[in-house]
Order: sequence, then structure tokens, then C-alpha cells
Amino acid sequence: MKDSGNQHQSGDTEDVKLPWKTELEVKDLIKPITIRRIKILQTLGISLLVFAIGFFIWWQFVKPPSGEQIVSDMVKAVGGMEHWKGIKDGSFVRTHRLYDENGKVIKESEETFLFKNNDNGHQLLIKSKDKEGEVVVGRDKGGFWAIHNNKEVNPVTLSKEMEFMCDDAGCSPLCASEMALYRMSFPFKLTDYGVKPRNAGTAVLNGEKAMLLDVTFDPKVGHDRWVFYVDPNDKLIRKIEHYPSLKSNVQPEEIYLDDFKKEGNIVLSHSNKYYRSNGKILEEYLISNVKFNSSLSADVFNRPQQLSSLSR
Repeated sequence: MKDSGNQHQSGDTEDVKLPWKTELEVKDLIKPITIRRIKILQTLGISLLVFAIGFFIWWQFVKPPSGEQIVSDMVKAVGGMEHWKGIKDGSFVRTHRLYDENGKVIKESEETFLFKNNDNGHQLLIKSKDKEGEVVVGRDKGGFWAIHNNKEVNPVTLSKEMEFMCDDAGCSPLCASEMALYRMSFPFKLTDYGVKPRNAGTAVLNGEKAMLLDVTFDPKVGHDRWVFYVDPNDKLIRKIEHYPSLKSNVQPEEIYLDDFKKEGNIVLSHSNKYYRSNGKILEEYLISNVKFNSSLSADVFNRPQQLSSLSR
């Protein structure tokens, strides 16, 4: 009977479920451990929270900007892509000055650039003067054409004499002028397809800190390299290094930009300087008389009807 009563009492007793924290504490009292489990969890939670806060602060305020972000900031600083795309045509005068070792101008010339944007890119026409009269070199659907003192001449020969083209094999008339227009289009052209901008850190330029933007291209687009020294405050380009190839032993062309002014809604550098190895100025290109959206007629870029098909 006694055993039966004990069995009945045991059967009526229900198991009590303790809260997990209490259960841990009971187990720790029964079998002590060096660090309580709950403290481990608390420490882990606090560590994760501190890490999350630290990562957020780094991401928002400390993390170096990507190359794409630097380009975006540069574009905004000079007027924004919307205003740049709003330019349909334009013209400007580029004055070239060559200096001697003493800083004296020994040669000066002017070129007037006229351009018109279209679905295929743009059309470009260059006007200048020499001792014999006016020089005009252009391109239309028939190819390059040139006029010298109201007479048709070979566009390749004239372009070489006027330094509108370079001496590289395969270079076409106006290639040097096209490059000048391309450089003038920075930083907007850095958003084109195939451009690969990279944040290359910082450097010191003329005693001031500058951001370095290293730009290469998809092989289908180009095989050269550009390095831009960007002012971290106003995001303007202060210096450009152009490497004609990706070889490590190639010396770059160095261009120093200055005299930034607003033309309409676009900020442009009006002075590009080149220096000798001794630090003295070698040559300078000055930009003036900038006119955007001046409604240039498409006929301006076509060869005059009286010209023959010499360069077709």
C-alpha cells in the first residue's frame, strides 16, 4: 500500500519548465564554469553592435570613394551631365604660345574650333591663319577637305604644316585637334562606355594634396592611360598625365590646368600649360570666345561646292 501511494503521488507531479536564463544559472550553480554562458552571449551581442556601428561610420565618412564616385563628383562640379548633353554645337578660339628658356613668347598662333554634335559623335572644323592667308580644314561625308588662301589643297599636307595632326603612323587630318577637343571634354568623357576609372590614392601637387584618378579602357575602346590630379575641395582637374600605352617605361605627357571659368552652365579650364624638365614653361594653350549652342548650320562643315574631289 505504501509503495502504491508513492507511485500515485509521483504520477500526479508535473515537470516544471524553467526559463532558459534560470536554467543556465542553475546548471552553472551545479557545475560552475569560468565565464557564464549568458555573459558570452552578451559580450558577443555588444561586439556585433560595435562592429556594425563602426562599419557604418567607416562606410559613410571614412571609406575612400570609388573611381566611379570620383568621376561623378567631378562631373557635378563642372556643371552636371544634363547641361553637358544639352550642348548641341559650339565654337571657341585656342591660342597657342611657345616660350623660350627665359619665358619669352617666341611663337603664337590662333585656331578657331567649330563643332556640332550628332548621333554619330560630332563634326569638327578648324580655321586658322598663316602668312599667306586663311586656313580651313574640315570633314564631311566625302572625307577631309582643306582650303588655303581660298584655294583647295591637300588636307593631309596642310594639317601637318599647321600641326592639326600628329606624326604617328595612321594619323588622320585633325587628329591633334580632335585630341584637344577630347581633353576639353573632361571629365564628361570619363563617363563613356569602356572607361575604367580607379581611385589611386593621393599625391602632392604644388604643395597641395590631390586625389589621383587612374583611368584605363576596355581593350575594345583604347589602349592608353590617363592619370588625373583632382582637387579634393572643388573636384576640378589640376593636372593630367597621358600615357600613350600601358607599358611601364612610357613617359607621360603632362598638362597643368588653370584659370577655370564658367561658360554658360559649364566650368572649363582656360589655360593648359606644359613645362620643361627644369620647371620653366614650354608652351601654353589659352581658351577664349567660347560659345555654346550658337545654332551652327550643318552646311558650315561641308566642303564648299566649288571645291573638287581632291581629298575624296
